[in-house]
Amino acid sequence: MLYGVLGSCLTICLVRAVFFKPQARTNTHIVPKATVLHPHNPVYIKHEHTPTYTVELWRPNATTLSVILPVTTRSLLTLDTHLHSLFGRSPALSEVVLLSPPSNHPQIRKSLRHILSRLDPVDVELSISHWQEGIAESTAVIQAAQLATTDWVLLADEDGLLDQDAGTCDMLLLTTTPSAVLPIGPRGLDSGADEGPLCLQPGPLPRKASYLVPPFTMPKRLLPAITVGGRSQYSWSAIGSHVSAVMSESGSGGLVVGSSDAFPSWCRRYGPKDAGLPQRTHSQVSSPRTHGEAQVVLTDGQGTAAFLLVAHANDTRFIALIACGLARQGHRLSVASVLDPEQLAGRESIHLEGCLSSIELTHIPLTSVLARNDMLDRSLTRLPEVLDVVISTVAEDLLLPLLSFLSDRAGSRGPAPSIVRLPREDLPYCDWMADIGLEGWKNWHVPRIELAVITDNRPYSLRRLLTSMSSARYFGDRLDLRIHIEQTADEETLRLASEYKWAHGGVSLHHRVVHGGLMAAVVESWYPRDNDSYALILEDDVELSPLFYAWTKMTLLQYRYGRPEDRSPLLFGISLYQQKNLELHPDGRRLFDARAAFAAAGLAHAHTPYLSQIPCSWGALYFPEHWREFHTYLVARRSSTALPLAAPVVPSVRSNRWTRSWKKYFIELVFLRGYVMLYPNYAAFASLSTNHLEAGSHVRDMPPDAYARKRQLFTVPLVPLPDVGDGDGTPATGLLELPDARMPAWDALPILDLLGTIQDADALQTRGRERRTELTGCGGLAAHPFDVNDLLCIHDG
Repeated sequence: MLYGVLGSCLTICLVRAVFFKPQARTNTHIVPKATVLHPHNPVYIKHEHTPTYTVELWRPNATTLSVILPVTTRSLLTLDTHLHSLFGRSPALSEVVLLSPPSNHPQIRKSLRHILSRLDPVDVELSISHWQEGIAESTAVIQAAQLATTDWVLLADEDGLLDQDAGTCDMLLLTTTPSAVLPIGPRGLDSGADEGPLCLQPGPLPRKASYLVPPFTMPKRLLPAITVGGRSQYSWSAIGSHVSAVMSESGSGGLVVGSSDAFPSWCRRYGPKDAGLPQRTHSQVSSPRTHGEAQVVLTDGQGTAAFLLVAHANDTRFIALIACGLARQGHRLSVASVLDPEQLAGRESIHLEGCLSSIELTHIPLTSVLARNDMLDRSLTRLPEVLDVVISTVAEDLLLPLLSFLSDRAGSRGPAPSIVRLPREDLPYCDWMADIGLEGWKNWHVPRIELAVITDNRPYSLRRLLTSMSSARYFGDRLDLRIHIEQTADEETLRLASEYKWAHGGVSLHHRVVHGGLMAAVVESWYPRDNDSYALILEDDVELSPLFYAWTKMTLLQYRYGRPEDRSPLLFGISLYQQKNLELHPDGRRLFDARAAFAAAGLAHAHTPYLSQIPCSWGALYFPEHWREFHTYLVARRSSTALPLAAPVVPSVRSNRWTRSWKKYFIELVFLRGYVMLYPNYAAFASLSTNHLEAGSHVRDMPPDAYARKRQLFTVPLVPLPDVGDGDGTPATGLLELPDARMPAWDALPILDLLGTIQDADALQTRGRERRTELTGCGGLAAHPFDVNDLLCIHDG
């Protein structure tokens, strides 16, 4: 359905050539000479003050939905990502209204032309609506929603749906017909709690809320009657109050449901300013975030929590190591084993590799779960009344009755637990989860990882990389994929990128129309939207281990979301690749073996992972604060704002001659700051990625013998998936071949400088500080983290 919008607006109609019936409304007509931007994706641009032509898309008996999406100066930078998160998911979506101040409209139009030219045709109308000056976001969104002619409206804030997982997005976009007639979303507040207003944590079962905050979806008829275009202000609580009055039998202003969310962040934004965060036992309480800190869910400091693992009886061998790891950490652990009918007789215990004395085992007949009868209630009475984390490997229709029973029994005595769902097919490869601590499980859903693939005219290489990505295990996580294609890419590369099917998140393509080169391709492949977004940057001649994401998740949870003493602002990323040689020595490349170096230095654990100042370009995860700082640093260096472009920042390293490499400038930033990257150190150089050293920007054609010798210097074996077999134990992935079978504490990790010499963090920072003084004349410490102007002593005036 199409409709007029607030004030003067630009309307962009995206309609297919068939399957719709044009119906001109009163006083409307088609704009003459509409401009078509893409022959396969008609985009008709209508000029300001021009009457809107309205068509109705034919959807027999269908639910229809309008999305109201505020666009601010900040969110304009990620508008394409916002639109990709909406399109192609739900047949109910009829319209997207971009709500923005008039000052942003020209840039929005420009961005839309570029975005829509690359989209497949979709039956959705896009319009830009006027956000009046001095009107709060909530008021502007409610006013815009009042003009919708669809059955339902999705009310968003400037973050849209980017913080939500796939299941929550599908719920909000009405991919299935909604069963409830109340507002529904993952965020809400209870204003009637005795201790004051509380932010409610989402879960798979609906929880009544006094009101919801964006994003949430609701029937349009339940919106409060307000004056469109008026100056009165309306808060989100006004919707809840109106809904609870109109739907008095519901006893609420909306339902909170969805996956575990970045709870403290939105609660600080929308929660009452004097209410703070609810204090809880073993729950999600976050310390205030300082600049440059990732959002971290902290525990109450006691270090123990109540865990529930739910699995089919035949799968318990795969969760044995997880159970043992949690028990070793001192947590209270229960295992609910769902027994198939043929397993009811003679099945008395489950072997959990020596951990049985620390674990409560509960056997639940499958028939009781499905029927939710008295036998289920009796089976679950042994479980703790309040749980902190639920790790489930069963289907949702089996998990929900268990959670419903536990929720009813717990009542208001505690918050909803964090819920982690692991796909059953990934269970044989979960042994590494035994090393995850309470903070990691609580923060499982907080980091959002994007895959950024960079390609040019090597279709064979791109196909190999994409195949390895499809073969990898992602343990139920959503990862969006963005493929960056150089202007010189051939037709086969373009076809491969366009036809690739990615099952674990959204896909977007970016094709350059002006050749940018590898530096621009890498640096512009990603820009973080907040401090919980990350990118795995992958050039097309890289190949991935099927366990690359397991290593990434394990280390990220440890060193970004784990214990405070294991988190450091000096860590700028995580390498998938294990170094076989060092390239920065001024006299040329040198072979390198971390294990041999650590053994020679007398380290107790030569097989430990380690920290290195060398940034990896052959498969690595980069952190948001450091990548954002690198963008600013690169602009300053390339423009000679603080230093002459030819000035060598790092003394005596080969990268000073890499004039076209982004790594030259990243190495400079790393040296000045004392930053480090985490590297794996498995036997025989086994890695989570390898490089095939194919001809491209930095590898020239050479005689076959010379090429084979050089390739051998860089290619490493990939960590494979283990053979599952029919044994009783959990297959070993090899990822826990670590000191004491766990990731070391931060202060136990060896540190290597740019030339591979073992150093300590203080020495690296001292070197950088002294070099900064030599280059800029500014003495002392740089006072502001991640501030390039402060680092390079660039001062206004």
